Parts: sequence; structure tokens; C-alpha cells
Amino acid sequence: MAYDPGEYKPRVGLDSLWIAEVTADELGNYVAGTPEYLAPAAEASQASTVNSETIYADDQAYETFSTKGETVINLSVTNIPLALLAKLTGQLYDTATGMFYEHGGVPPYFALMFRSMKSNGAYRYYLFPKVKFDIPDEEAATKGETPEPKMLALVVHAIKTTCKFVLPTSVEDGLQRVVGDEDITAFDGTGWFDAVQVPAVAEVSY
Repeated sequence: MAYDPGEYKPRVGLDSLWIAEVTADELGNYVAGTPEYLAPAAEASQASTVNSETIYADDQAYETFSTKGETVINLSVTNIPLALLAKLTGQLYDTATGMFYEHGGVPPYFALMFRSMKSNGAYRYYLFPKVKFDIPDEEAATKGETPEPKMLALVVHAIKTTCKFVLPTSVEDGLQRVVGDEDITAFDGTGWFDAVQVPAVAEVSY
């Protein structure tokens, strides 16, 4: 298979951080709301949790088994409005007083989307269809001679959907991440942030 030279270009940018609340994720049904802008993004890192076990036979490694767990996404953003932070983390926001109340609520699931520009100007697009946000750590420092602006650090946990989708070569499975690259002729990023981009839902069979 031939690859476009642009696919090898390094990533040099990050923008367009969007979310959409997931209101249903079950066999035969996945529903996410209309995407909304999250915050100006400075950094995004992705780290997968993979558990491996190797069995030995005939005095050598015979076979290795691997299981993929969650993907932890660390985001650095400028800040988040308190009402949106309450929505992300399952806390409460009082519109009458403008106050955020942290009380130990249950955060809902969201789809998370962003894109990264490459050195040739093309974008690589990312979608995590099922994530939860931790309540973020915050820093503040007294103002000195040199400004030290503090960013907001968001820790996001991405897991595989319960809903199974129809994937290439007739595979039916849940999704943990979707990636598209503008240097691939078949891919079109137009409308990526208009709706959560998932394939057709697989029919439920018992």
C-alpha cells in the first residue's frame, strides 16, 4: 500500500477542542448531542493503558496476550467557564449567584474532539466517543516582576463504547478512538465538529 508523503509530517499545532454529551451508549444505540466548544487548547497528550502477559513453554517465551484499557488524555487549556465545568464534572452551578458548587456528583460521558496541524498545513483529526472528565487541579501564584500565567490541567479518561459499530472488513465492535488525516485522499474533515463522527451502528443480535 502506498502512503502519501504528507502522512509522515510532524504535528506542530493544536486547536478546536470540542465536546458533545453522550446521552445513550448501549448495544444497538449510541446518541451524542450537538458538539460545543470546550476551551482554547495549549497541549494534549494521549497515553494508553495496556496490560500484557507472556506465557512460557519449551524454555522460551511462547505467546503474549495483551488487553487495552483506558486511554488517559491530559489537556492543558487556558480556563473553563464555571457553568461548563459543572456540566463536565457532574457538579452544580447556580445561575442566580454565579457560583460553582463541588459536592461529589457523578460526571456524565462526553465525546471529545480536537485537531492537530502538521508541518505541511494539513490537519489530523481526533475523536474519542466516550470520555469522562476529572475535576481539574488548579494553580495560582502571586504576581511578580515576570508574569507566570497558569493553565488549567484537565485529565480525561477515554474508554471503549458499549455500542458496537460496523467497522471495515465487517468487524462489529465498540470504539475507543477515531482518527482522520487530511493527507489521505479519501478523508474529508469538513463537518468534523458539526456532529460526532461514528460509523453505522451494528444491529443487535441475541
